[in-house]
Amino acid sequence: MITYLIEFALLHLLFYLVYKLMLSQETQLKFLRFFLLGSTVLALIVPILEIPAPSEAVFVNLATSVYPTFEINPTGSNFSSWSWIEITMLALSCLFALKFVSGIIQIAAYYNKSVEKHINGITVREIPKLETSFTFFQWIFIDSSHFENPEDIIQHELGHAKKLHTLDMVFFHLLTIPFWWLPSIWLMIKELKKVHEFEADEFALKVNDKTYAKTLVQCTLRAHGMNLASSFDDAPIFNRLNFMKKMKKKISIWKVASVTALVAISGAMFACEDELESEIKRIADESNQQIDYSADVKAALDELKQQNPNTEYVVVETSLDNEASIEKLNSYDPGQIAKIFVTKEGDHKRVVMIVSQDSELFNKTVEVQESDPTNEVFTIVEKAASFPGGIDAFNEYISQNLSYPEQAQQLGVEGRVFIKFIVEKDGSLSNLEVVRGIGAGCDQAALDMMKNSPKWNPGEQRGHKIRQKLIQNILFKLPS
Repeated sequence: MITYLIEFALLHLLFYLVYKLMLSQETQLKFLRFFLLGSTVLALIVPILEIPAPSEAVFVNLATSVYPTFEINPTGSNFSSWSWIEITMLALSCLFALKFVSGIIQIAAYYNKSVEKHINGITVREIPKLETSFTFFQWIFIDSSHFENPEDIIQHELGHAKKLHTLDMVFFHLLTIPFWWLPSIWLMIKELKKVHEFEADEFALKVNDKTYAKTLVQCTLRAHGMNLASSFDDAPIFNRLNFMKKMKKKISIWKVASVTALVAISGAMFACEDELESEIKRIADESNQQIDYSADVKAALDELKQQNPNTEYVVVETSLDNEASIEKLNSYDPGQIAKIFVTKEGDHKRVVMIVSQDSELFNKTVEVQESDPTNEVFTIVEKAASFPGGIDAFNEYISQNLSYPEQAQQLGVEGRVFIKFIVEKDGSLSNLEVVRGIGAGCDQAALDMMKNSPKWNPGEQRGHKIRQKLIQNILFKLPS
């Protein structure tokens, strides 16, 4: 949840800056309104999307598996699952929710005390002594006696109703309930109100452009309680009057293209999973004993198993930089190779082959592996590495050696930490690395716990100990 909030906030702020710097002075009102609404919806959706990042086929030199998730909960009587930060944020969200509801109730009260009236064929809700006019969906509230030219005001309000501006405001004010703390939400509301007013002005000008500007000035001066001499240079009035003059100006194509590209790129950057996260998800969805094949190799292996269900296949791979292995493989009969691939790992190319276990090639591959343990030929793991005593013993070790960091408890941080490591041939752990974490001390706590682990039982292949890469998934969970 915290990751989502951060990504939404960054995206929404970025979109607001794009609007302010590149679009706020434009006059294509439909496009401006679409951008303000669409970019906000996009910022809400993008953080929950997962677009796999494009990458070249890579074959991992180690058998890889994911150990079952272990859940760690806070202990101790001094812990409260609700930190003061969470309580404050929730309380303020409740206040904004009450404000939203009270606004709806107030409008309903206006409706109940209003009287339906028809002016120039337009239905309005007449309320005596109403100082201003406003629209809520299709209801136009006004005291027509309060204005010198009420027809102009009604046309303006009718523009709000026809263009469904209330829907925009309801949407954004609902967002202020959970996101009251995000400045770009309030700034976008301010910009959207301007666009709404300009759209309503545009609608009213089509009916009566001779008196509308004068009515606009008179209403603003009356609202400010000022006379003409002291307040005619009121900035918002000049903005609206100037906008009326340049309303037909089109937005430049390069600006539309630039904004579209910026939004698309920024959205893709937040939505794309990084390579390590994609690896974790793929491995987690597969068997705990599944070697980490590239997609094309796995598809070919599955196809061969379907075509020949009684034949056991094995995947063999080596680096093209390993001249001894390449020379050896070149001496094999190509007819014994079911499938062959060339993949790329950084600047190094590798050969990946699928052969049957009873073939001469498979036996020669094992001989190469036994005679030269430093070469890079690896095969499927028959027996995966394991913690002494099994899963239950490992869970017991974690529960005794891993505590929920106090910082994470106070900040309300929870989620999964993935630790990648290698079980060496002697059972020791090496290359420990947090491949995805949640911060607030949880990543380091989980990493330290794994570093202090006793030796494991190494993985085995055809009776030989091998190095195996594992990923441990630890879930830090606060009490509900």
